Amino acid sequence: MIKTLIKVGIQGTFLNIIKAIYEKPTASIILNGEKLKAFPLKSGTRQGCPLSPLLFNIVLEVLAQTKRRNQRHPNRKRRGKTVTVCR
Repeated sequence: MIKTLIKVGIQGTFLNIIKAIYEKPTASIILNGEKLKAFPLKSGTRQGCPLSPLLFNIVLEVLAQTKRRNQRHPNRKRRGKTVTVCR
């Protein structure tokens, strides 16, 4: 996620804040009123963090743009035959 944010031009203080929140995140569970030992989160955005929907959308948009860019153009010729891509 951090690499994608850098790619779209996010930098400076804002990027440093995101790194501080998202690098090596941990979570804790409260069971029967007792807080259990924190454990590391391996992937995803933090639940409840106001930034999470925005960060998810930024990364998803980069993925969608990459997909659109790599999609073959309809009605292209391949080996002498016209290939039509239906959408």
